Amino acid sequence: MSAYASLYPLITYYLNRLNDWGLCFQHCKVCGKYFLAKSQRYELCSDKCRKAQALQNKREFDERTRENHYDLLYKNECQNWLNKINRAKNTSGFPADRLENIQAAFADFKKEALQQKRAVKTGTASPKEFTDWLYQQSNVIVELTDY
Repeated sequence: MSAYASLYPLITYYLNRLNDWGLCFQHCKVCGKYFLAKSQRYELCSDKCRKAQALQNKREFDERTRENHYDLLYKNECQNWLNKINRAKNTSGFPADRLENIQAAFADFKKEALQQKRAVKTGTASPKEFTDWLYQQSNVIVELTDY
């Protein structure tokens, strides 16, 4: 009998305990270390790795926006809408029904923008058409929030 064979009951016991506690072994996709996670959806072992992954995601996004500036323009336009919506929320006396209309218009804007971005990526529309449409949408939010 080998020395390792005597460890099987111990290993089995602890694997069963980990299962009872709802933990599983995972491999961190950033640093490569193994760690205990609450589910198999966890891919990062620590805050340090989460920050490193977020930084990598930001770099990748920035690289994509250098290639197509319409992504950055879309992001800025969304932020413009959100800023105006928040300003309207914080304005005392701003009519609640108008705020609902503005929020509904923002939802429509996002849905239409995603369709337009998809059209640009598939080549059925040009980036210029999309950016022109985005500039027109700036006027829409201004008209909706004038009080």
